Amino acid sequence: MKKIYTWVLMLSIVFGLTQCSKTSNEEDPTPAPGVTKTELLAGTSLKTWVMISSKIDGKDVFNQSLVCSRDDQTVYRTDKTYEINEGDTKCYSQDPQTYEKGTWSFNTDETELIINNEQRFKILELNNTTLRLSIKTLFGETIERTFKKV
Repeated sequence: MKKIYTWVLMLSIVFGLTQCSKTSNEEDPTPAPGVTKTELLAGTSLKTWVMISSKIDGKDVFNQSLVCSRDDQTVYRTDKTYEINEGDTKCYSQDPQTYEKGTWSFNTDETELIINNEQRFKILELNNTTLRLSIKTLFGETIERTFKKV
């Protein structure tokens, strides 16, 4: 009887695992034809992103950041404005929810994201769910950041 129970349990697990598939509400990272980079970055009115990776010269430094800052959100709007807010957790309760606001644009060939007409980030990847940017610092370091859509 114990052997039958074990076989039924194993078959149930195997059958259950083979039935796993992509759910219909998951987004395909490949943009539909005709979707603009503005729509990919800001959606139809706004889109929220959270950083999931930060590297300096290829070395992961994301885990060196404060835990309370890892859920900070960057919101891009179609009116070419953005804001960065504290997300769900603040490092200090007295801090404002939104701590940075400004403007964004693309360069002519849409290969760079320009923040406040100053910082120019090279767009390494931009699709429905992922935004990956890099910038070279004055010290010659390359910072690469990856964001996921919230």
